[in-house]
Amino acid sequence: MAFDRDVVIVGAGISGLHAALTLEAKGASVVVIEAQQRVGGRIHSMRQLGNTAEAGGTYIGAGYTRTIGAAQRHGVELMDVTSVLEFFREQDLVYRGEIIRQKDWPAHPVNDFPAGDKEHLPWNYHRVLTMRANPLEDPSAWLDPRHARLDVPACDWFRSQGLSDKAIELAYGLNVSFGRDARDVSALLLLFRGAFSKSQRAAAPQGSLGYTARHGVQRICEAMAGAIQGGVELGHVVTGISQNADGATVHCANGRRFTAQHVIAALPVGVLNRVALDPALPKAQAEAIAHLPSQPLTQVYLAPKSKFWESDGYAASLFTDTQAGMLAAARNRERPSEVTSLTAWITAAHAAALDRLSPADAGRAVIAAIEKIRPAARGQLEVLGMHSWGGDPYAGGAWAYFRPGDVTRYAAVLGNAHGRLHFCGEHLALKSRGMEGAMESAEEAVAEILANA
Repeated sequence: MAFDRDVVIVGAGISGLHAALTLEAKGASVVVIEAQQRVGGRIHSMRQLGNTAEAGGTYIGAGYTRTIGAAQRHGVELMDVTSVLEFFREQDLVYRGEIIRQKDWPAHPVNDFPAGDKEHLPWNYHRVLTMRANPLEDPSAWLDPRHARLDVPACDWFRSQGLSDKAIELAYGLNVSFGRDARDVSALLLLFRGAFSKSQRAAAPQGSLGYTARHGVQRICEAMAGAIQGGVELGHVVTGISQNADGATVHCANGRRFTAQHVIAALPVGVLNRVALDPALPKAQAEAIAHLPSQPLTQVYLAPKSKFWESDGYAASLFTDTQAGMLAAARNRERPSEVTSLTAWITAAHAAALDRLSPADAGRAVIAAIEKIRPAARGQLEVLGMHSWGGDPYAGGAWAYFRPGDVTRYAAVLGNAHGRLHFCGEHLALKSRGMEGAMESAEEAVAEILANA
């Protein structure tokens, strides 16, 4: 059987691109194929009106050594965003129709956090807990069988830390990172994220919180793609991957076929579910991929016509329990006090509801929610653009998450090599999260191939 390449990589996100470059450095011939007309996957820099809004890959953690290294190797300028990120702490809370200023929160009647923790704000309290009371020795320990008892609903673990049901709603139920609420996500996943955050803080340079790339984080992926000798071919929607004892074939909707000794599927689980695999995956692995959900997330980018936050006296940024989600003010890096735009980050049920509307109606619904909260905003906002990860056919959601019991049930088999087919992506990382996790998993897939070369 004659092969087009040693390895075909399906998916040009940062995981697939890193796998390609790592393989080429080891002497393998590679081609990357991508369904969209851009590279980056869930790293997507929305370039509009002279500004860049990050729809995915929001910023690069100061301890993201793989991501920072890739930017440096490929000549992408990184800019420290510490001065801007400091302003993200300046947001007020909206809860059940009332705007609550940060300074009023510790003594506010609705604050049901335990005594001694009332100064913590709802948007960071669950992170504080999963770092402060984290039983994991290091991030990789989340898969140690000793910790399987923590693969329970997150609300159960929060109760073990002394939180009431009302406190759990405030700490996790307003803008949900994983799942629909604290019953729908495994505590073990949140503790893994907490352990990773702790390790990141320890690895970060003194005084730095993170970076962005000039002209958008997607520039890193674009530079990586440009460095791949075998190239990246866009516009190939993969419908099937077949293999036999000699090699593998990738089948595309446009009739193209790519043959290789090995294939790496660098795809989100929701997309991989639509690819026909021959032979089929083992039952446990197929069930894991079919079962793993992805988080709905919709971002609406808004241009303010005036500084209405100065007239009503509340912070420009609001953390709300409404369809406006978390309204974050984007800042000018050179002049951080200057607000350049606003982004509404909407998750879970609110995002799913917006996904059922047309983009125009979704934008109007978000603006209406903001205007209802703060009348000073009436007539002062216009939609610049939006992106729904839940409605994106090439993503199926912003990121995958584990429901209670699913870590122990599925994590060990989810990314297993299947003959000549290998898998990578952030959801398969064992030690890292985000872009670092995506690149970590790429290295694992490459190691599998090289071990069988």
